[in-house]
Amino acid sequence: MAGHTSDEWINQVRTAVDIIDVVGEYVQLKKSGRAYLGLCPFHSEKSPSFNVNAERQFYHCFGCGAGGDVFSFLMNIEQLTFPEALHKLAERAGIEVPRLQSHEGEDSPDKRLKQVMLEAHQFAANLYQYVLKETPYGAEALKYLTRRGMSAETLAEFQIGFAPDSWDFLTQFLAKRDFSLDVMVEAGLLAKSDSGKIFDRFRGRVMFPIQDSQGNVIGFGGRLLETTQAKSQPKYLNSPESPLFNKSATLFNLHRARPNIRKKKQALLFEGYVDVVSTWQAGFPLGIATLGTALTEQQARIIRRNVDSIVLCYDGDAAGQEATSKAIHILQQAGLKVRVAPLPQGTDPDDYIRQHGAEAFSQQVLLQAMPITAFRLKHLRSQYVINDEMDKAGLIAKALEIINELDSPVERDMYQRQLAEEYSLSLNDLKWESKRVYRQQKSERQRDKVASAWNNSINNGKATLAKTLQPAYITAERMLLYYMMRNQEIATRVQQECSAHFQVDEHDALAAYLYAYYAEGNPEDPGKFIHYVQDDSLKQLASGLAMMECKEDVSDQEIGDYIKQVNNYPKRAELERLREEQRSLHLQATAADSEDARKQLEIHAAVTGMKILALENALKEG
Repeated sequence: MAGHTSDEWINQVRTAVDIIDVVGEYVQLKKSGRAYLGLCPFHSEKSPSFNVNAERQFYHCFGCGAGGDVFSFLMNIEQLTFPEALHKLAERAGIEVPRLQSHEGEDSPDKRLKQVMLEAHQFAANLYQYVLKETPYGAEALKYLTRRGMSAETLAEFQIGFAPDSWDFLTQFLAKRDFSLDVMVEAGLLAKSDSGKIFDRFRGRVMFPIQDSQGNVIGFGGRLLETTQAKSQPKYLNSPESPLFNKSATLFNLHRARPNIRKKKQALLFEGYVDVVSTWQAGFPLGIATLGTALTEQQARIIRRNVDSIVLCYDGDAAGQEATSKAIHILQQAGLKVRVAPLPQGTDPDDYIRQHGAEAFSQQVLLQAMPITAFRLKHLRSQYVINDEMDKAGLIAKALEIINELDSPVERDMYQRQLAEEYSLSLNDLKWESKRVYRQQKSERQRDKVASAWNNSINNGKATLAKTLQPAYITAERMLLYYMMRNQEIATRVQQECSAHFQVDEHDALAAYLYAYYAEGNPEDPGKFIHYVQDDSLKQLASGLAMMECKEDVSDQEIGDYIKQVNNYPKRAELERLREEQRSLHLQATAADSEDARKQLEIHAAVTGMKILALENALKEG
């Protein structure tokens, strides 16, 4: 199954790791009956359809069909080969990799490239950190960080370092260690000029290593030191996209904060890594951050897989508030409960903590986090300049549009009362205006939907789709496979008594795998069988079938009925074909040009009828 890999060693690794623990590092799982549920990491969804079976050690998503065992999960989530996933799980379990296996998979160019890049990034992180702490080149940067209140422990925890203001400092070190400089350019550590000259990408910057979900350094964020002369450079500079680093799918500090945010069931989302570091040192270990760009849907989905609730803590300036407004929509679309922590105009979390302390940040910022509607109303007010009653009426109408979007009538009433009090209005008048605005909103929504044939005012927004029931033979095949995975005797009976092949090709292929699996002396274990299956699509099918909710005890009569459905399907299909042929012959006879032709067609129809009768009797006899 894996080249020269020992099956005994594979089973040892498989037995030593718990799929719940492995999947739990990527997906927030909740126990539901005998299974664990979470949001699928392989497709976007708001309601959990990703199931993990702890007893049998496999997973299946009923939304996208992804499924398999712990090896296939790690392969898909981390884009690893089977040997890479196997070795990673062995290391996790503390199982020594056999000498035979130490070189397996080394011929993969992608693997070699990524491994070299990872080694170079870790080397660079160690070098930058050494420069900051132990050399004169880092003295100014260390003073700067100390003035910013960062302790030695914090610098060590986040592996913060310094890149000297030199064109070839890192370049020379990498070259001396035989790293390919062209590969280092591709990795984003170095850059190349139009003339082909290779030089350090980061110069004169405080360096923040960016890690993946497992803590491997995959990139850097560099903050320009204020004493650096190159004023034309951007204040913050991130690593470019590379085989290791995808900025849109990475969150700063997630690997470090994940245990805390899952325990507290809440995360703090910041705009930058300095805010994360500062709040972590102040005693708030729930911080994660985007990487200098707007929040992406991918990042929101990653957050949702780990936690249900999030507090947005962006900068207090106009740009920060605008970014907050955009992030709210993306986070809500991902299914997160969102609150917004207020910051004074012109301050960021790092500034606030240094000026007012951790206690004030906790009491005046985090504990004052407001619901989305309150934030949207506050943001709306900041955008309006009220010079007369007309401006006030416009603001109130916009505010009512926001309030009308709330599902809870209690919340709507609460915000309406606040609005009425704020602008000295009668509550009854405001509620009347709210109804008018709502009717207008509804009318506009219906006009927007007219172009859709499925959901518009013409059919009152209803879309009726006929539910399609699976044919009986398909259900029978699925039920047989379910029980065959759990009972070798049933598999043997099906193999002996099923005169017809399974009609669904994938079912037939999976049955063939089962016959081979038991023939090799393997145990009755759906989890081990799923690992045995080599084809990814069949592995997913097997995991989905194994997850079906069926009674554990099945009678011989029920199995016999399922087998009969499978055996009878070819006869039923042939019967339907003959009936259609007979109808066609009768129609042709009616339209025949001559009496001889009509008689000939009627004879053919009668012969077909005899075949139909014989098949019907055969089906009755069972």
